[in-house]
Amino acid sequence: MATNRMIYRLLLALGLLLGPTGAAIAQGVADPLLFQGMDQTVWPGARARAMGGVVMGDYRDATALFADPAALARLERAEVRIGGSYSATSLDQEVRWIPDRIYAELSLVLENDPDKLVLTRPFDSIRPDWHHSYTATRPTVVALAFPFEALGVSWAAGLGFGQLAALDHYYQNNNALDPNIGRMRPAPVPRVQEGDSLLVDWFQFARERRGALYGITPALAFRHGRLAFGLSVTVLTGSSDDWQRRFGRGLFILRYNNDFSLLPPEIGEVISEGSSDYRGVRAALSGRLEYERFAVGIVLRPGYTLERRWETKAGNEGTDKLEIPTQVTVGLALYPSRAWRLVADYDLRRLDEARYIPAGSEAQKPWVGKGTFRLGVEYLASDWLALRAGYRDEPQSFAPAGDAFIDDPAIASVYTAGVGITRGPFVVDLTYELFRLRYDDLWISNVNTNRVKTHTLLLELAYRF
Repeated sequence: MATNRMIYRLLLALGLLLGPTGAAIAQGVADPLLFQGMDQTVWPGARARAMGGVVMGDYRDATALFADPAALARLERAEVRIGGSYSATSLDQEVRWIPDRIYAELSLVLENDPDKLVLTRPFDSIRPDWHHSYTATRPTVVALAFPFEALGVSWAAGLGFGQLAALDHYYQNNNALDPNIGRMRPAPVPRVQEGDSLLVDWFQFARERRGALYGITPALAFRHGRLAFGLSVTVLTGSSDDWQRRFGRGLFILRYNNDFSLLPPEIGEVISEGSSDYRGVRAALSGRLEYERFAVGIVLRPGYTLERRWETKAGNEGTDKLEIPTQVTVGLALYPSRAWRLVADYDLRRLDEARYIPAGSEAQKPWVGKGTFRLGVEYLASDWLALRAGYRDEPQSFAPAGDAFIDDPAIASVYTAGVGITRGPFVVDLTYELFRLRYDDLWISNVNTNRVKTHTLLLELAYRF
């Protein structure tokens, strides 16, 4: 037993120093803070966001330069636009217990219910369920675009600075186990045989990232007849504050036939803090064919590399790379009457082909991928008032733990609504988004129901001249 505990201390120390580097398609039990949050793309444009976030649809303002540069050619007047957002996010996890057939009492220890009689008691009062919330207020866009004529063709040019990703991320697990004896996929941990024992580290784990990714984007578009084409190039820049905590709760010694014991933790609380800076360059090419009653289009975003340069307060540093594959969006807009505008698009994100390369480690494909379908509508109630609504499903980059289909992501629902007010040269666009995500992580002895809800308000002001 002394030898086993010495080996355990050595492995634990190495784990705290280096952190695990394996890919995790699920959220993981206690995966280190690496690529989390870097998949959360957003697009500037309160009007488009109110219409379900449709990228290839019915842009009619300067924010088209970020997502669908060909739509810049639809501008009739020059425009300058500024905007910001406020969001409030709440997360919670609720755990339901199923007694482990091999270690029946172990589930009661992990539940840590003070009202239940258990022979083995934890060394703390931490319960499995948890709740966390945070808010964020950020600028979202500053953009200028103007149309002009040259060489017998209608042109439009634009320059903008906008938020292109919300890097905010939080995850917590109050019953993290190493090795993870509760896992179901890819295969359960083998049962302890008679005469053997297994050391299992028990700890509370949490990780958090707060920040945003922005882009400086020039764009150019031209229109000839019913066809329009556009090109934009974005210089990506951003930063985040990174935080990770591990709190030791105990050391289980598992033996044969439902026999186990609990020892005090070898290591108490360990907190890692640092920051990350993000750099990259990406492009967008789009084309649009427009008729009086409908329009179709396509947006192509060639693959690019996003660098994450990180540094911890302990003095560790490095540069990780995220290689994003080529992505395509196709869309349709319908104009059944002057008052109604209907839009839809399908975004082929291909996140399952993205590669993350940690500093000094092998490349990994950490995400699962699925396309996004978006719908939006706008009703012109009068010459000065527009009412908007939309919906989109938003596949996450991870699959729920224990799910039968290991490549199927958790999917959030996003409901949107907004208004647009035009008074002379002044335009006000106000948008509300409700993001709702619910999924279950399945383990051998418990089911963890996870819920995430985000309320977002976007406000943009524009002047046309």
